[in-house]
Amino acid sequence: MFFNPQPLFVIVGYPNSGKRKVLQEIFARKHFFPLKDPFIPVVFPQNKFVVINRTNHRGASDMFCTHLSQVLRRHIFSSAAFMLMLSFILDGGRRDARQVVQYLEASGFLVHYLVLAGSWEDKRVLAEEALEPLQAAVRHGRIHYFDRLVTRSPLRFQQRTEEIIAVIREVLGGSCR
Repeated sequence: MFFNPQPLFVIVGYPNSGKRKVLQEIFARKHFFPLKDPFIPVVFPQNKFVVINRTNHRGASDMFCTHLSQVLRRHIFSSAAFMLMLSFILDGGRRDARQVVQYLEASGFLVHYLVLAGSWEDKRVLAEEALEPLQAAVRHGRIHYFDRLVTRSPLRFQQRTEEIIAVIREVLGGSCR
């Protein structure tokens, strides 16, 4: 198995939980171009990033994995960290997240799953007990659980975003593997 020491961050949450909004807040931009050169974000000035602004929510998981493969292959020898979103859908259907997790676990990257418990749009909560299928599938990665409830609260959303940034900094700094 190929091993790439670069971290791959996966923002996990229910559909419409604010995953895209988190990406936009962290990187202070609305548009991402994963097939172009990596960019250096203001919040992490020492690191390059490739952000895959797509998820399994609107399309089939196998198509999402194909897109991931294209992007990862394109940047495999860069020193960039990767960031993507994963909708927590476990219905056994076309959009099921388990196929994507299997792909990520086999990719050889240091995968960090950043699980958003509280939803931005509604009052749905992704409980830790619901993560058992994810925990069972994760062999090489690490799960970080953010339990702050953020429903329509810009202040709480910003606080959770700062917590996520702190974890990403720890990982990039090497103190969290």
